[in-house]
Amino acid sequence: MPGPHGSPLKSANGFRNILPMTRSERRSQRDKVALEKDRLMKRTGLAARMHRENAPRTSDGLVVPEANAAGFCSDADRFHTDVAGEEFLKRRARYEREQTNYATKREGRVKQEEQRWAALQEEKQQEDAYWSNQREIGVKDKKNKSSVPYDALTLQYAPGLDGERLRLHDDKIRYRAALRSRNLQTKGESRCGYDILNGRDKPDLRLPEEPQPQRELAEHIAKVRAEALSHK
Repeated sequence: MPGPHGSPLKSANGFRNILPMTRSERRSQRDKVALEKDRLMKRTGLAARMHRENAPRTSDGLVVPEANAAGFCSDADRFHTDVAGEEFLKRRARYEREQTNYATKREGRVKQEEQRWAALQEEKQQEDAYWSNQREIGVKDKKNKSSVPYDALTLQYAPGLDGERLRLHDDKIRYRAALRSRNLQTKGESRCGYDILNGRDKPDLRLPEEPQPQRELAEHIAKVRAEALSHK
């Protein structure tokens, strides 16, 4: 079968025949621009393949991209007169975007506030439960309770055996203090009836009566003594 112009042909007898080129083909080989374009399209390699795939088919393709190209823009889009409308669309898009951001922030703040109040309520419930438990245990209220049966506000002893014991204990302390003062006066100084330093008369220190158990404490001591004697 005949090959392209200028390429050898295979004959049945084994001869190598070459089909002669036409006059237009010979003239095109002398055209340097066409020859350079043909050589560029026949190059090998990645760059040549990308050039063949992306090269425009006509010279208009250099300034007018095809309809499926990324840079294609129709005349209706390029030549429009509604500039104010386009600016209005941009402003409306910007406004809608801002409103969307505001709504998102508002929802986030509302959620944060709900979580904060929920945490405060939970903390309040835990605090109420803690104090209710402490009231049931009754340990902290003992801090304000006196360790002795004596009211510091009314200056009175508490009613009962504990108050009577404390009263007797304090009376004995005062009695021993008076007895010590009497001994210091009579035995520590001169035995004359006046002060040897200033010559004045000495005050007569009288001893108070020795304190004795009173009321409930006396009855309790008598009862305990009777029980102890009965067991002997």
